[in-house]
Amino acid sequence: PVAALLGNLEMLREELGDNLSADGAEILTDCSELTHKMLSLVNGILDVEELEEGLLRAVPVRVKMSELTRRIAKSNVAAMRQRDIRFEIQIADDLEAEVDVELFHRLVENLLDNAVRYAPRRGRVIIDAAIRGGVLCFRVGNDGAPPPVEDRPLMFGRYYRLEERRAGAHANRGLGLYFCKLAAEAHHGTITVEDGPPGTLFVVRIPQV
Repeated sequence: PVAALLGNLEMLREELGDNLSADGAEILTDCSELTHKMLSLVNGILDVEELEEGLLRAVPVRVKMSELTRRIAKSNVAAMRQRDIRFEIQIADDLEAEVDVELFHRLVENLLDNAVRYAPRRGRVIIDAAIRGGVLCFRVGNDGAPPPVEDRPLMFGRYYRLEERRAGAHANRGLGLYFCKLAAEAHHGTITVEDGPPGTLFVVRIPQV
């Protein structure tokens, strides 16, 4: 159904053609990007079991991190605009790394969604990346308060949600960070949550062959 919805949105854009206003085009673009995001989330849920059982393996290819990150960020433009979030990508244009594009795309999408969701209104979200000692260090953060230290080892467990966030996160079933952990491990890497700047940082480290 989600794939069909996406197809119908594209057909609607073609059908309206030149009759589509600038505002209408922006709304359709937001709908398409959010539907892409929904499809990615569904695929992530379906992939969790295969990742747990080691059936889904990362197949790394060399990609430009800045280009990939900008593509991923498109699905969060509407949410960032709604909450007046300032977004920064601090990645060198020539930085390349070996990652499984599909798995890494969903990993970063989950982290960015999390960062936007829990950033303060009119806050700041950043993504940066670098290769250090043969390891890709990819960081997604916001200027929200860091989670309690005692909660951090538990945050990547299946269905885990911080107690104080539950009231405002009914749609978040706690699988997002668990998927990120599994996806990082499929790359023989790790994911941690650390203090910023700007406030809270999720750090993915992936060895580069």
